[in-house]
Amino acid sequence: MEVLADTRKWAEVNFSTVQLGDRRRTRRLVQSVGKIAEHPEKAFTQVFDWNELRGFYGVCHQETATLPALQGPHWEQMRQAMSQHPVVLILHDTSELDFTDHPALRGSGPIGDGRGTGFLQHNSLAVLPKPRQVLGLAYQQLRTRTVAPKEESTFQRRKRKRESELWLNGIRALGPAPENCCWVDVCDRGCDFYEALWAAVETGHHYLIRAYQDRAAFASSRLDQPVHLIEYARSLASVGCDQVNIPGRGGRTARRAEVCMAAAPVWIQAPAGTAKRRSQPILAVYVIRIWESAPPQGVEEPLEWILLCSLPTRTLEEIKERRDWYACRWMVEVFHDIEKNGCIEEDRRFETAERMGACLTILSVVAVRVFQLRCALDNIPDKPAPHVATQMEIQLVRRFTRHKKRRFTVHDFVHGVAKLGGFLGRKSDRQPGVRALWRGYQRLQDMVQGAQLLTRMNSS
Repeated sequence: MEVLADTRKWAEVNFSTVQLGDRRRTRRLVQSVGKIAEHPEKAFTQVFDWNELRGFYGVCHQETATLPALQGPHWEQMRQAMSQHPVVLILHDTSELDFTDHPALRGSGPIGDGRGTGFLQHNSLAVLPKPRQVLGLAYQQLRTRTVAPKEESTFQRRKRKRESELWLNGIRALGPAPENCCWVDVCDRGCDFYEALWAAVETGHHYLIRAYQDRAAFASSRLDQPVHLIEYARSLASVGCDQVNIPGRGGRTARRAEVCMAAAPVWIQAPAGTAKRRSQPILAVYVIRIWESAPPQGVEEPLEWILLCSLPTRTLEEIKERRDWYACRWMVEVFHDIEKNGCIEEDRRFETAERMGACLTILSVVAVRVFQLRCALDNIPDKPAPHVATQMEIQLVRRFTRHKKRRFTVHDFVHGVAKLGGFLGRKSDRQPGVRALWRGYQRLQDMVQGAQLLTRMNSS
């Protein structure tokens, strides 16, 4: 989707058709979201004056302010945008939102090892693989985890809602891909179960899922060569070598891994214990292995991806494409980081799960915009800066960076914003990260506000 420089226009595009029972509430929602998008890292008391704050709280406290109601128009725009591209990846992942230090919050549930409290947020982020570009949230779910009863029977456990349903709901919610479009559900190991593979196929999608279970499979369509999936994948001979860029995370240094690659078809049956197992389809799957055969000294965990894909994957070029698709998974993790640190979702203070959910729903769409601004640096770096910024923002960044050339591009603007956030921009530095960008964007909006006040003072 196009990144709208004017936050008010962006808010209108994403929220003006939200139905809250009264058009005045929708107008208040649009006004509020526009201001939040200018200052996503600030507390609401710093974004709004008292009357504006009461108006925003009033919107969040409406019973009609549910997740589907608030994000529904955005989801519909995503489906329309996705239908315009031949290949779209839908990155599914669950994030824990931690509100342990907010004891007044009612309706949250256990997270982590059970000592913390908060919510599970499952995001389905639509992206384009090449060039990598965020379209937006195709779907989102917010769930409170419940504690399993101590004396729960197997029958009761099967009747209770399972967290694995988040993956199934995310896959099915989008519906079938339009004709001539390929929608690929990309998931981590938490989605490696038969029902998820079949849900994607049944919905009209393809899938690329990292394997976790060393399940029984067959190396022949005649089902006469039983194998253990992961063991079989590790027995495949390499068909070629290439590289994988591993981003830095959690103290891990970013590096480039030299990898071998292999792929082969397998056939997977529904596991034992599945209802009506014999009537369940046998799935034709391509298992792909990408691994470091000679990791550098000092690397504690060599890279190994064993992937399950519904698309034919035979040639080296096809394997490389699937590798690049799975490498896009880092984008949903960056999105979670933007939500938690760029939009400070876990620092918000509402007293009920319903009202907190409304706030988190709104901030998630704001986080999409922050991410799209970062992606613009890679996708449209040579476009004129007005594609992503207002004239006031451009003038201030030009002055700050002492840019004297007539032409001012998206690259120039985004790098200038990152420098406001602490990015040094040395020749040895890589592209700025999202944290530097949102810190810089925050400073820029304060500068814009100051310049506007000064202009009013001079004109009065």
